[in-house]
Amino acid sequence: MLVKLLAVLLMGCASDGIQTKFVSSGASVKAGGYRPLRAEMDKSEELFQVRPQDLTAPKYGEFAIDGGKWGFILDEPAEGDARLFVDANGDGDLTNDPEVKWEKNTNNNQTMYQGSVEVDLGNGRKGALGLYRFDPADPQRAALKNTVLYYADYGTEITFNLDGQEFSCFVTGLPNERSAFWIDRDNNGRRSAKRETAHVGKPFNFTGTTYWIDCTDGQLTMSVAADPVPMTPLPPDTSIGQPAIPFSAKTTAGSDVHFPESYHGKIVMLDFWATWCGPCIAEIPHMKEAYEKWHDQGFEILGISFDRPEMEEKLAEFTSEREMPWPQIYEGKFWDTTLGEMYDVSGIPFVLLVDGSTGEILATSRELRGRGLSDFIGTVIEARKNRDK
Repeated sequence: MLVKLLAVLLMGCASDGIQTKFVSSGASVKAGGYRPLRAEMDKSEELFQVRPQDLTAPKYGEFAIDGGKWGFILDEPAEGDARLFVDANGDGDLTNDPEVKWEKNTNNNQTMYQGSVEVDLGNGRKGALGLYRFDPADPQRAALKNTVLYYADYGTEITFNLDGQEFSCFVTGLPNERSAFWIDRDNNGRRSAKRETAHVGKPFNFTGTTYWIDCTDGQLTMSVAADPVPMTPLPPDTSIGQPAIPFSAKTTAGSDVHFPESYHGKIVMLDFWATWCGPCIAEIPHMKEAYEKWHDQGFEILGISFDRPEMEEKLAEFTSEREMPWPQIYEGKFWDTTLGEMYDVSGIPFVLLVDGSTGEILATSRELRGRGLSDFIGTVIEARKNRDK
């Protein structure tokens, strides 16, 4: 079956407005990310007919994706460097495969092991797998102590022709009945999960015609849907210089917010976040630093919570324990939060800096994350002071 799937892709077949091209490596970056899979090291040495002779502390596992399976051995001695062997050609012999580069990296006091390998996908073609492992001695990663994580770095370039307009995207791995495709309708390089994503087996209308995508044995076909659906609105433009979308809401403290006029004469950072979001939590110290330094000079923060239902008390406890004095808007709607829908938030943390007097967007996540946040807010405030002289 795997050979058949690849044969279809490698032909670059064109059918019903779709063209496909197999990409052997680099697809995860081009697709904008990947979904890691877990390989538990719970197999035995019987997985292989021939093994390296100098193993000292071997653990056995198997990578499985897109119908293919490739066994591996992680030799992880108490002293010395760890080594990873992968049966990349799937013949049960670990002495005739390319050497796997397996490196130890430590950043921000976190140790990881990383590598990659080209595996035989059949039909004479190879595809890259990205591999990584957290430090097995890390108590915060205890659940992954016996795990190697992996993902497809090979994939498929897909070109769509929709009402005479051409769009291209990448997906990692081989297309299947669960595949989703990013169609960059506004050509701004930012993905909208709800307004720019087409799915196999679901109708979509991005250009005026309702289309339907099928996937059979890895072959994609597209046709005009029998039942049309309304054209999906374009994502809002939330780039620098554009007007922020006005709204009215009530904070958890019961105060009314009319945005942006409630912040006239100030600058306000809209922070779309959640208590369950690790990257959001990592930004809190930087936000507190900026708030404490610049609040008296007109810097405000308005939190918009993506927390689940019945979590208002937890949200209050969370913000109190971490001394986050700025107001929060909470609906308990998770990803269906009203303001998240309005601003088309596809991932959090999502932040915007807005001029409360004009409603103009002054900065986006690119400028508003990390240790430089306070310094950046300071430059904006100083620029406003010089402008108003």
